[in-house]
Amino acid sequence: MKRRTIIRAISFLSAAVLVAIGFYVKEMNSTKRYRQIIQNNYAGAFDELSTNLNDISTNLTKISYVATPKQMATYASEIYSQSQLAKGALYKLPTGDNDLSTVYKFLSQVGNYTLSVSKDVISGKEVTDKQREELQSLSNAAKAITDAIEEAGVSYNNAEYWTKEIEGKLKNTIADNNIGSAFGELESTLSDYPTLIYDGPYSDHILEKKPLMIANAKEFSKEQARSVAKKATGDKKISYQDRQNGKIDCYRFQSKNATATVSKNGGYIVYMRKSRAVGDHNLSYEKMLQKAQEYLENMGFTDMIDTYYFTDSGICVINFAFLDGETICYTDLIKVGVAVDNGEIMLIETAGYLTNHTSRTFEDFGTSPEQAGDIISNLLTVEKTSIALIPTNGGGEVRCYEFSCKNEEGSDIIVYINTKNLDVEQVYILLKTDGGTLVK
Repeated sequence: MKRRTIIRAISFLSAAVLVAIGFYVKEMNSTKRYRQIIQNNYAGAFDELSTNLNDISTNLTKISYVATPKQMATYASEIYSQSQLAKGALYKLPTGDNDLSTVYKFLSQVGNYTLSVSKDVISGKEVTDKQREELQSLSNAAKAITDAIEEAGVSYNNAEYWTKEIEGKLKNTIADNNIGSAFGELESTLSDYPTLIYDGPYSDHILEKKPLMIANAKEFSKEQARSVAKKATGDKKISYQDRQNGKIDCYRFQSKNATATVSKNGGYIVYMRKSRAVGDHNLSYEKMLQKAQEYLENMGFTDMIDTYYFTDSGICVINFAFLDGETICYTDLIKVGVAVDNGEIMLIETAGYLTNHTSRTFEDFGTSPEQAGDIISNLLTVEKTSIALIPTNGGGEVRCYEFSCKNEEGSDIIVYINTKNLDVEQVYILLKTDGGTLVK
């Protein structure tokens, strides 16, 4: 072989080796960057969870010492926002197969319950001793969770642990001693967590029911559920994280800016939340409602009617109820959060709907709307009459005539009268604020 040929062959071989080394270094750098991004996301979620739970604990302590409507509404709004952020952060963390249903229930209830108490204060009622006891119990629970998370942070919130988590996911293994197990100990710690019965979608009498809609639904695979998560978030890069066991068994998925859970049975979106800074309020309620309705239909939830809404931190959260023919089923609830700047869907919660929705056969009324109307106080002017299904404190349902009324001061009052025996089941006052409409 000629010397020139040998030199050329060596040159080509050297170049090939250098190219291979270049690709390897590039791949290693990409992997390192990818792992660093995941570590930062985990660390950020942990810090966000810890910060918001600490703020919830502090505000629950403060709320015990205030009685003015303005102060109460301010703290209640902050607690609600902080509980939503904390729940979104917890969804992002790799908690494995540990049962965290009590922790999730706390985060779902604490904001809604404080808003419920705030509504009573705004309406002129005094905070009852029972409500103060329950607020104190919630404060104790928040403190217990905060302490547990701070303790877990010493062992788990560091680069070394997050690296082990990532390597475990790559190998499809879960260590016995993990952050999920640390949180899981809270389930026994919170054994004295109070039962809350109040007017809200996360009241215990609703949450403790076995989910009716998915009881006999077919089981979805992780990949099938991931397709649902992609559709719900619009994020093709969303990936499987872990399983979550509870009243509704779910697959949890996560991307850089979104978290979603999908029911194992039926493959329904259970929870989805996106995180980003929301800009100026550019859209009307009608436009945001249209966006929310289109999203619900796209996700397979039809015949839904909007009931009331509330805007907080740039998100307009619209509450929907299922419309069964002429009957508005307030038991079958879905929340949809819409960004006020561009109409992006930022949140959906369907647990109430999946828990209560079923095929119903309604009995004949047995009475007439006119008979029910005769019971309405003469201090109220009836403006509209509807049919509604409302939850009872015992966990059941009752069908009512819904009378939308005005009082002498022009306030909106809703009266529910049993269609079967004409008992007055509920009376609500609607509070219309710049942020939306609340029911008290």
